[in-house]
Amino acid sequence: MKARWLFSSSLERSLISFAALSGCLSAIGCYFISQYFTLSTASSVTIAVLFLVIYFKLFMSTYNKVISSFNRNHAHLDAILNEDYSQLVKPSYQGGSINRLQQSLITLSEELFKKKSRYDQHVFLVYQLIEHFNVPIMVLDQSNKLSYANNAYSEFKNTPWQTLRYSSAEALGLIKHDAHWQLSDAITAQQWQIRHSEFIEQGSCHQLIVMINITSALRENQLQAWQQIIRVLGHEIRNSLTPVIGMAENLAVKLTEPRQAQALNVISERCNHLNEFVTRYGDINKALSLNIVTIDSQAFFNQVCAIYPDVEFTRSINCPTFNADRTFLHQVIINLIKNAIEASSCPVKIALKIDTQNTVNCITISDNGHGLANPDNIFVPFYTTKQQGQGIGLSFCRNVIEQHNGSLSLVNRGDIKGAVATILLPI
Repeated sequence: MKARWLFSSSLERSLISFAALSGCLSAIGCYFISQYFTLSTASSVTIAVLFLVIYFKLFMSTYNKVISSFNRNHAHLDAILNEDYSQLVKPSYQGGSINRLQQSLITLSEELFKKKSRYDQHVFLVYQLIEHFNVPIMVLDQSNKLSYANNAYSEFKNTPWQTLRYSSAEALGLIKHDAHWQLSDAITAQQWQIRHSEFIEQGSCHQLIVMINITSALRENQLQAWQQIIRVLGHEIRNSLTPVIGMAENLAVKLTEPRQAQALNVISERCNHLNEFVTRYGDINKALSLNIVTIDSQAFFNQVCAIYPDVEFTRSINCPTFNADRTFLHQVIINLIKNAIEASSCPVKIALKIDTQNTVNCITISDNGHGLANPDNIFVPFYTTKQQGQGIGLSFCRNVIEQHNGSLSLVNRGDIKGAVATILLPI
């Protein structure tokens, strides 16, 4: 049992035990052979010791070479585990098992290096794609700290994402619940949804967080609900108004007293107005037939400003041309300027600006009015703060811009009192 332990516990112990045993037996053999040839005892011992010294010297040379080969292979494997494929072990022997082992390690290292190179290229491509997406995307490292984000995320945070690097998920407003990431702020969560997936980079698990703005989808559902309501109401209103209009017009013809005829005319006029209103709102979300052309920025804004000679306009044209439907966009700009004038006191000052930002053309209309009292409801149909307003003008404007695959936003200014409308149109 003891001899078995000597030869099976480790390679080093087995080699040393075998060398010691075979060396001693060989030395004893040399001693008896010397005695057989009638050499003196001293000479026989000298020959046996000399043989034993030479034997162990040759053994240690071979032993060190073998163990060194295994140590180098071990170091090579450690380098592969650490994804360092630059270390290539030169074979210690020209053939045999150790040579085949080292050649296999070299082949494995080369194959893994090729796969890592392809993977790194894929990861690089993924990061390039992330950079060009117009939705906020961030990457969290194995410690759930921000390691990368795109420009859209910088715009979402109103600060370069590099200043937030290595911030914890909690500091970024993210919480993980039941293996799903969520926004900790309830108001923001009403506008944004989180999609996430995991991927491996340099041996560590990373989180890919994509933020999706669901405002458009929610607004679409809201508009569809309003459309359904207005279709039902419109049908009933038209059915009720048609006979009223007819009777009022017939009575107005027969009556001779001017005051009574005037009252019937007012009834008829208001009925027609209500009928027109229902028809107009019924078409608010109707698909438009757009004629996209290249528009000269300077000429376009000169034409718009000429409509309002009493307004003090300042223009900043940093984009010579842009693409849009001239007629519809002209109407949108007029509506926004009209709102700005109605919200301002004399002298009315409006700033018009157009420039290029990444992949969009940006048009801004800034006024010096009293600002927005309730910016969350300005695009809600029927909502208006004007005494004579109908609450469909801004909904119409947004519909036009979104059918250009753009966006329209209206917020209070941060520098002075007033509001700013921003139109983003694809280049």
